[in-house]
Amino acid sequence: MPLFCRCCAGLSRRHLLALAGASATAGLSGCAAYNELAASTVSPEQEAQLGAQAFQQIKGETPQLRSPQAQARVQRIASRIVPASGSSIPFSEWEVVVFDSDEVNAFALPGGHIGVYRGILDIAKSDDEIATVMGHEVGHVTARHAAQRIGTSQFAELGTALFGAGAQAYGLPTQMIGLLGAGVQYGLILPYTRNQELEADSLGLRYMAQAAYNPEAAVTFWQAMQANAGADGAPAFLSTHPSGEQRIAQIEAMLPEVMPLYQQAAS
Repeated sequence: MPLFCRCCAGLSRRHLLALAGASATAGLSGCAAYNELAASTVSPEQEAQLGAQAFQQIKGETPQLRSPQAQARVQRIASRIVPASGSSIPFSEWEVVVFDSDEVNAFALPGGHIGVYRGILDIAKSDDEIATVMGHEVGHVTARHAAQRIGTSQFAELGTALFGAGAQAYGLPTQMIGLLGAGVQYGLILPYTRNQELEADSLGLRYMAQAAYNPEAAVTFWQAMQANAGADGAPAFLSTHPSGEQRIAQIEAMLPEVMPLYQQAAS
């Protein structure tokens, strides 16, 4: 059932268009109130169920790495990162898998699931650099970014549909509807996703420090990732991820704050 279908039933065309504009404006702001509203469209239980279903599908499609050493290494790092994140799910209930793929990627899913691809282990050489990746991915889960993305997508679809109906009713050019669709994609959804990535970087840096992994390794890791991407990456403003320079600058600015956490945890 479409979001807000009952609430919108009695509104005038002018009010519907105003609501669409308000949704887009709220998404562009990326404020805490909007994040909470977007996440509220999905319950934590639904989010965990979706995460479990997705993880089962990935395991069915991607072989696991036949290396007990790699599996044990990633499991050991996760066993320190997850408790440091304050997750409400005990680490004993988390499922951690290393996949046999040269894809340079890793992920964490709601409900307690972590996937690491062999390709990223070729770039993240040290345990500290692997902890950078894992802290970042667990940060997505603790911040409920999956729920926020679902809510943002629903708001964007609602706004586009309402504007399309209003444009047709008022005889506006059909090209405006297509332009709005592009505007929602590049002006709302993608920047919002980049904000999530930077927030996950910030959370992950704290988690790895509290787990006694050196946050300075986050700089060398993202430098290596940037070098691996080469010159073929999409322009930053058309990407769901921030530029490497932007990430590194934020991490370096945070180091004075998180290094004492690391030193305390490591002592």
